[in-house]
Amino acid sequence: MQHDEVVIVTGSSRGIGAVLAKRLADTGRSVVVNCASSRVEAEQVVAQITDKVGVDRAILVTADVSQRVEVQRMFDRVMAQFGRVDVLINNAGLNLDGPLDQMDDEQWNRVLSTNLTGPFICAQEFARRHAGSGGRIINIAAATGITGRKNGANYCSAKAGLITLGKCMAQELAPRISVNTVTPGFINTEEVMNRFNLNDPATHRSMVAGIPMARLGTPEDIFQAVLFLLGSASYMTGQNLFVNGGDFMH
Repeated sequence: MQHDEVVIVTGSSRGIGAVLAKRLADTGRSVVVNCASSRVEAEQVVAQITDKVGVDRAILVTADVSQRVEVQRMFDRVMAQFGRVDVLINNAGLNLDGPLDQMDDEQWNRVLSTNLTGPFICAQEFARRHAGSGGRIINIAAATGITGRKNGANYCSAKAGLITLGKCMAQELAPRISVNTVTPGFINTEEVMNRFNLNDPATHRSMVAGIPMARLGTPEDIFQAVLFLLGSASYMTGQNLFVNGGDFMH
């Protein structure tokens, strides 16, 4: 089934975001690829999309989601290009890990600004521009926003805030716009593999042994959850959809 919608995927130069952008383009949607600084990688994502589905179906807009002016310019560019915006996927994220007693203000502020303030700004600007009903916002959270973890006080706090922010937005923006959260578990991306040393066979085996579905997740698993929320889940809002192979049950 083809869908004539315009989707912004923040932080889509690599990892989950890049897969979401490419796979959503496969469904007939027009896609806005966003990055703050990884322009070369983002250009490659756009090229892969346009080579497959046409040059008019994807654009790249660089914007730091933590900066209001840059986000406004991104949305203005999207409206000028496509005339509307239907879906916002808040995927952009940043990790600056460190022990709690050594984490400085810059590490704290940068991660909170990108992972929590960014989705807030993007959602506001989306809501102000989306016309009619049927709008969708999907926030990409993390299980550690509930469980916490060592050396990630900034990241975990931001993701915890994002989960609650989604509930607040869902109440305020309904029924015009639905807002849901997708919370991945351990997903096989370069960032996760490196951060948790999962390229080491022993570490990888130990990690997978604790996951009931006996494997790491893939970005495709996240795409399928997003596709569900964009499709038949029209009566869902304010919900948190866990995609983690049973590693964390809530």
